[in-house]
Amino acid sequence: METKNVLHQIKGLDMKKIKLIKIVAFFLIFMCIWFAYKKYIAYNIIKNASNQPPIVFAADFYNGDAGTFKYNIETGKAEKISDYVFHELSYSENYEKIIGVIWEDRFQGLAELDMRDYTFKTIISLNDLNKCVRELGLDEIKYEHSGVTQLRMPKYCKDGYIFFWGYYSTVVCHIKKVNDNWNIAMVNSSRFQGYTYFIKKADGLELLFLETEEKLLSQASKRGTIIEKTIGMNDEKGILDINLTEAIDASGIMDMPDDMSKIVYYEEPEIYIYDLNTKEKKHVTNQYLFCQYILDLKFSSDERYIFYTVGDIPFFWDGWYRIKFFIVDTETGNKTGLTKWKNGDTFYGIDW
Repeated sequence: METKNVLHQIKGLDMKKIKLIKIVAFFLIFMCIWFAYKKYIAYNIIKNASNQPPIVFAADFYNGDAGTFKYNIETGKAEKISDYVFHELSYSENYEKIIGVIWEDRFQGLAELDMRDYTFKTIISLNDLNKCVRELGLDEIKYEHSGVTQLRMPKYCKDGYIFFWGYYSTVVCHIKKVNDNWNIAMVNSSRFQGYTYFIKKADGLELLFLETEEKLLSQASKRGTIIEKTIGMNDEKGILDINLTEAIDASGIMDMPDDMSKIVYYEEPEIYIYDLNTKEKKHVTNQYLFCQYILDLKFSSDERYIFYTVGDIPFFWDGWYRIKFFIVDTETGNKTGLTKWKNGDTFYGIDW
């Protein structure tokens, strides 16, 4: 009788082991399928997104290599295309050039880089810009050392260039060259800081879209408004009420495609696309953050993908954010992480 009980106990233990083995095996198979699926998604995103113009960025790496780089999505490698650091750079409309702020001892001002042969060309020096802004009654900007620039977000615009003047960015200026002389005009001025801007031509008018700390739609703290206004008129209206990032990088967390028909923005923990025609917003993906900030959002040229960066807050703020690149498919919401850069790598501008 005792022998029979022992056998039953052994059999019961064997059945428990078999069940446990089955559960573990099922879990391992499920995890293998899941990781294979994630790899497949990442492969497709990278393969299709790599057909877009390259991601370009300016950086000062911890290893001492500084300049402007072209990033290969497929390989995750960066190729240096200029020894100059193009702060807050942006592509031209045809993606053949980039414009940025050079803020170094050897030159301060606006410059461009031809993406076809990487030829560097100065546009206008800080000294000449200061002469121009005197006409508008604006304070001059002084260069003290390389690093954070007070001349911000230059872009190609019509037959000239447009930019924020001053670090706190309450003024948008446009300059163009006429008969070897620079003409300057104030596109927008307000009491509120602007974070980023876009200009669209429509029905013979020019519309300014501005991400700002101004509260047109809500009086809630830490919120601002994305504003639309006709340049030259006092008709500004609020489009979206947004949560302002607490990150010290004030380059804005929104982007618009070339036709200015949509806005991509981040409202923690979600990335949305707002359609200006239908007035509807579409949820793209979630990006949960813990001791992190989203620092950049960029549409691909065909609007199918969004590139964004997440920065880890450094320990005791003893450095800059540690950046990781991400790409998300706007149609499926699938996303994949790309390169995670090293501690001490400092980024000054990114565009796609």
